[in-house]
Amino acid sequence: MKRTFISAFLLGSILAGTHLSAQETKPASTLKKGPNVSLNITNKKKFPPRTYVNLGLFSNYSCLNGLGINAISSLQHYNSYGMQISGFTNVSGLKSTGVQISGIANVTGKRACGFILSGLTNVTGTSAYGLSIAGLGNISGGDIKGVGIAGLVNVSEDTRGLAISGLANVNKDIQAGLIIGGLMNVSGNSSRGVQLTSLLNVSGKSNQGWQLAGLGNVSVENKGVQTALLNYSVTNRGVQLGVGNVNTKNSSKGYQIGIVNVSTDSTAHQIGCINLKPQTRVQMLVSGGNANKASLSIRFKNKYTYTQIGTGAYYLGVDNKLSVTGFYRAGVYHSLTDKLDLSADLGYYHIESLENKHHGYPARLYAIEPRISLEYSLTKKFGLFLAGGYGWTRTYKGNQAFDKKMVIEAGMVLF
Repeated sequence: MKRTFISAFLLGSILAGTHLSAQETKPASTLKKGPNVSLNITNKKKFPPRTYVNLGLFSNYSCLNGLGINAISSLQHYNSYGMQISGFTNVSGLKSTGVQISGIANVTGKRACGFILSGLTNVTGTSAYGLSIAGLGNISGGDIKGVGIAGLVNVSEDTRGLAISGLANVNKDIQAGLIIGGLMNVSGNSSRGVQLTSLLNVSGKSNQGWQLAGLGNVSVENKGVQTALLNYSVTNRGVQLGVGNVNTKNSSKGYQIGIVNVSTDSTAHQIGCINLKPQTRVQMLVSGGNANKASLSIRFKNKYTYTQIGTGAYYLGVDNKLSVTGFYRAGVYHSLTDKLDLSADLGYYHIESLENKHHGYPARLYAIEPRISLEYSLTKKFGLFLAGGYGWTRTYKGNQAFDKKMVIEAGMVLF
């Protein structure tokens, strides 16, 4: 076996010295010293010499203009045009155009253009054009234009096209196109396409497209759409759609649509259960009536509208065991005088009958209550109110009618 290997090696060495089929270890003075165990077809009359066919164990030569296949590695000091395949690593000193396939890494000093596939990483000095696929990451000192698919991370100055990663897509400047990160997308400057991730999207300067995340979106200036559980922007001139939406600077003429909307701009457009602006007055209401015998709630009062969230007890009456409610009300009001307000609202009540379910009552019910109320302010932080309306109580299961009646409630307003 050893003799066979030695004979094959000597034969390869002899062929490497022929003009037709072999390239010398140092074909030009510009080549650095390095191992070169390969068979090559090379045109040495050009500068730098062009190698059209390269087959070997590991190679070190000037340029590839054709096909290069090596069991371990392939190193071109200048450019690679064609197909370059290695078991471990492909390296092109300047540019690679065509196909690069390696088990561990593809490294290009400047620009890589075409199809680039590696088991771990693809690295380009300036830019990658085309399709780049890496088991670990695609890293470019300039931009990625086309498609970048990585098991872990895509990193570049800009991304323009499609970027998909298992962990994160990170760009120093711009993300433009469809950016899909398993956990995170980060753009140091702006996002101009779609950022899609399960955890967090970040735009260091502005979002001009659509940020879609499972947990949160962060942008200094939002000019597009933010959709997540929590959305934050310093300035919002687009749309924030989520459970919680926050912007912290004036001149934010965008829209906030969610459960809780917070804005430091009094002119912001808010649609939600709780809307907070600089002029929002937060008040506590303590009351009782023929529906909720006792209730405690918080009211968020803006210029013409208000929302209210609270809890109550003994909805089924004090002659029964304890029953509790959680409720939400939204309404409008008009000041008749400096101290007297007239308001109208609509409320939704969720009712838990608790132990009463063992005595013939449904376990859970809901109620709809429209009301009109009068509120008189005795001082700036204390007032009284009287409300009246009508309530329809029904079961969740089967939507059966349970009760309907006039409702009356009176109480105190604090703060």
